[in-house]
Amino acid sequence: MLLDDYLAEIEHAVVTVISEIHAEHEHLAQLQLELTALTAATEDGYRRAEFFALNPEFDDEGLATAIHWDTYFGPDKDRYYKERDAQATEAKISTRRFSIAALSGNLLQYARQGLSIRYGKNRAGCPVGREVAGISLHEIIWQGRNQALHWEEGAFHPPVVKCFEQLAANASTSFSEYRDRSMAYDIITLFGWQSADDFMRDMRLYK
Repeated sequence: MLLDDYLAEIEHAVVTVISEIHAEHEHLAQLQLELTALTAATEDGYRRAEFFALNPEFDDEGLATAIHWDTYFGPDKDRYYKERDAQATEAKISTRRFSIAALSGNLLQYARQGLSIRYGKNRAGCPVGREVAGISLHEIIWQGRNQALHWEEGAFHPPVVKCFEQLAANASTSFSEYRDRSMAYDIITLFGWQSADDFMRDMRLYK
């Protein structure tokens, strides 16, 4: 099978996977922003109430008590329910994060399979394509897929270690976490794969 034929066959899957990855990530980020805002409002209210309690000369007609109860029945009540919801959905959040990592790993697998079809498992004659953090794109795809598949086993072949140590040094220190979690989403973010077009553009470098 030619690479162009392969890419045509997987295009719909790539569109779907990339869309789901970014939708899931955006939803998680929004939930965290909402909870952070409610927590900040509550802590601010209690700080002001504590100030007036310790400095009664500045308290006009029980303002500290008013602030305390306003905070409790206002943002703190909201935070209570939000935190309760957050705790109840902690497993769901973890599952969503796992889903993002798994979907990102699938995307790397699509890319790796295309390289394998075109150049074989040894990638003989494979061009650089483009460099990312001083490493060829195809090398990061290959080792990134391996890392995403095997990170829980805690043992990596030297090429994986070399690739991620270099990414940690040249791209982001977050890549040093490769022994602790899947780095698949970090990699597709590094590549700038925001759409299927981005993915296809990079893959066509290896026609």
